[in-house]
Amino acid sequence: MFKFPNANYKFTDKKISPLSVMSVVLSTISFITLIILLIVSYNTAGNIEVRFGQSAFLCALFSFAAIVLSIRTYFQKNVYHVFSNIGTAIAGINLIYLMYVYGLGMIG
Repeated sequence: MFKFPNANYKFTDKKISPLSVMSVVLSTISFITLIILLIVSYNTAGNIEVRFGQSAFLCALFSFAAIVLSIRTYFQKNVYHVFSNIGTAIAGINLIYLMYVYGLGMIG
């Protein structure tokens, strides 16, 4: 059987940053919470209590924190940016949705 002479190649020393993983976790928690709030609001025909709006504001803070963590990851060297990109994308979707909902609240 043929065996390569040096099979223990190490092509990179990049690692996954804990900040990027935390970014994905925060943005995912925010996304799931916003979906639950959307379902509850739809089932009650828009007549919801103030605490639901407060939890949506908390989701906005989580999304801002996720974006800040992702930006901090971009300045690190020798790390993978896959999780940073995913966390930034999910947090951006959350913030766009929240701006849309709060904008509708100001109009109506």
